[in-house]
Parts: sequence; structure tokens; C-alpha cells
Amino acid sequence: MRKRKVFSAVFALALLVAFVLSAGAAPVKFPTKPITIVVPYSAGGGTDLQARALASVADKYFGQPVVVVTKPGGGGAVGAAYVARSKPDGYTLLYAVPAVVVIKPYMVKTPYSFDDLEPLMRVSDSPRILVVGAQQPWKTLEEFLDYAKKHPGAVKYGSAGPGTTTHIAMEGFAYAAGIKLTHVPFKGCAKAIAAVLGGHVAMFGAIPSECYQYIKAGQMRALAVFSKQRLPELPDVPTLIEKGINFSDSSTRAFFLPKGVPPEVKKILHDGFKQTLEDKSFKALFKKLGEPISYMSGDEFRKILEEQKRFYGEVLEKIGLKKY
Repeated sequence: MRKRKVFSAVFALALLVAFVLSAGAAPVKFPTKPITIVVPYSAGGGTDLQARALASVADKYFGQPVVVVTKPGGGGAVGAAYVARSKPDGYTLLYAVPAVVVIKPYMVKTPYSFDDLEPLMRVSDSPRILVVGAQQPWKTLEEFLDYAKKHPGAVKYGSAGPGTTTHIAMEGFAYAAGIKLTHVPFKGCAKAIAAVLGGHVAMFGAIPSECYQYIKAGQMRALAVFSKQRLPELPDVPTLIEKGINFSDSSTRAFFLPKGVPPEVKKILHDGFKQTLEDKSFKALFKKLGEPISYMSGDEFRKILEEQKRFYGEVLEKIGLKKY
């Protein structure tokens, strides 16, 4: 009788353990509501256009709507802080250039740090193009450089805001070219582009989705590309390196999550957006924008971000922009 009771107790315990383990292994039900992509810049800029292209296709892989919300301000810091403080449940993602995570905390006192936002994946790595408004007198890079060297500080360039990649890239170009330009910050790329078109500033370092339509329409001219090779879409436009200026730059866009999102949720998000990048309709949308798809996993991209953090910390200190 005693043996039978012991056996029954052991059997009951085994059933309980099996139940707990099976419950723990149950698949995560995610998502069960809309997913929000936060773009920390104004509507109409390159990042916003890319995010909307992603959202328009991704919903079929998640079975829930994917919506884009813009939260501009502080050169991307407002939107980044919003995501960093959001609940780490996978329903709120940041789609931004890495500068808002890597560079911004060096320049201003942000309510988030480098470690508060985790990369989910890199999506694109867009070439930057030096564009001027059609009303500007320079037809070539040589003509522009000749003028800029004779008139230090006379040429104004626009940026998406202090400390953004558009600001840092143009300062890097000016430094490498041995010229002095005047920085005019705007609230987002769309407003900087509008300023170039209106002649309020002379130039901007744009990505393809921001400028191709205006170049084709004759409203802008491309003087140079910041990539290491010429672009197939602009075969007659030289690289800076070709012209003896040792500087290159591109604009990366990536998804970030608030720290602490469960691994199983992170995997679902990763796999869904990875499928989106491989979707034919999405590829067509990105091609229309003139943007290259350049996928990289979050773990791989994290290593690059850590290296950029070290590099830009030194660079910003040298040019006097590092404050923290």
C-alpha cells in the first residue's frame, strides 16, 4: 500500500512537471494588435519614405496592421527617447539612422543611452549625394570647390538638424575638401530639401529617395557622390575620392527595439521584417525610391555600432562637438 502511494505521488509529480514544461514551450502569441514603427524625423524624408514602404508590405507577414508614426525633434532624440521608454513588448520599434543612437548622446544630454536601444536589423545603406538647387551657378564639383575656397563660409548647406548624419557628413566633407561652409539646421530632411529647392540654402547631402525625383526633373543637380563607386543611376556624377577628396559616407537605416524585448518576440519581429525585405513588391517599392536593400542581423550590426561609437567619440571631440 505504501509503495502504491509513493508511486502515485511520483507519477502525479511527473505529470505536473510535464504540464509546466509543455506550458512553458507554448508558442508566443505575437502580435495580437498593431505594430508601431516610430520615425524620429519629419514626414516626407528618406527615413519616413522607407518606413512607409516597409509598413505597407510587412502587415501581411504579421497578420496585424503595421503603422508609421513620426515623432520629430531634437535631431531624432525625441522619437528615440519615446521608443527607449516604451514598454519592451515588441509593439514599438524605432526606424532611424544609427547616429541617433551612436552620435546624439555625445552631443546633447539625451534621456537614453547607447545601451537603451537594441538593433533588430539593418535594412538599407544608402549612398549620399551632394546636391545643389538648379538656380545655383555651379555645374561641376570643381566649380563649386573653386568658389568655396575663394569665399570661406559664404555657401550655406542644410541639414536635418544638429548632430544628424546630414550635419556630420557635410562637416566631414568640408573638412576633407579644405573648405568652410555655413550650417543651417532644419527640422528634418524634407524641410532641408525644400530649402534647397527654394534657394534658401545652396546644398544638402541627400540620399536617393530624397533627391532622385528632383534631379530627374531638373530642379537639382548632383555634383558628387559620397560613395566609393559611382552610382548606376548617376553614371556621370563623380565620387569625391575620384576628385582627390579622401572622404566617403553613406546613410544607414535600421530597426531598433527598447532594451528588454523577449527573445521569442524579437525573433518573430526579425523573421517578419526579413520576409518583407525579400518580398518582390517591397523590392519594387525600394527600387522606385532608389534605395538599396542591405540587410544585416542585429548581432552583426551591433558590432559595427560599437565600433562607430568609439570612432565618432574621437572625431566629435576633435571637431569640438562632443559635449558628453
